[in-house]
Amino acid sequence: MNYFHIIKDSDIFDNPVPLPSEYVKRPTAKGIVLDGEGKIALLIAEGHGLFPGGGIEDGELSEEAFIRECKEEIGCTIVIDTMLGMTEQWRARDKKVYEIYFFVAHVIGEKGVPTTKDESELACELTWLHKDEVLILLEDQVKKSMQHSYAAQFNMRSHLAVFEKYRQESESEIPV
Repeated sequence: MNYFHIIKDSDIFDNPVPLPSEYVKRPTAKGIVLDGEGKIALLIAEGHGLFPGGGIEDGELSEEAFIRECKEEIGCTIVIDTMLGMTEQWRARDKKVYEIYFFVAHVIGEKGVPTTKDESELACELTWLHKDEVLILLEDQVKKSMQHSYAAQFNMRSHLAVFEKYRQESESEIPV
C-alpha cells in the first residue's frame, strides 16, 4: 500500500522506547468533513483537535466505518467525496501500527448531535472551523505537542500532514 505519511516513535521522541518484535495492526478510518458553509469538523479532546473517525470493525469497509463514526462523533450524515490517502503510525510503546484511511466528505441534510456518550471515552467538544483556522490550530498544537498524551503525539502530526495534503490538492483543482 502507498502511504503518504508514516510516523514512528523515533520521529517524535529524543529517547524512543525499544522497538517491539511484533505489532498489532489497527485499521482506522478518519477524515475531513465539510458543512454547507465550508467549515470543517474538529473534535477537541485533551486540548488538541482531531478529525472525526475511528476503528474499523471486523467485516466493515473503511468507507462504512468512516460514515458510521461521523454519525456517532459529529452527529452528521455524510457523503464521501474522495479518499485522500493512507497514513501509518508505528506506536512502539503500544505495540500497534495504525493504518489510517483518510477521506474528504461533506454533510448532507442538517447537522445533528453526536451520539457517542460512552463514559470511558475522552470528553470531546465538536467545533466547526474555517480552513485557515484549522491550519492554525493544527500547526500550533504540534509546536506544543509534548504536553499531550502519547497517542496525541502521533495523531496531531498525522492530522497536520493530512490537512496539508488536503489543502494542496484542493487548491490545485482547476474550477470548471
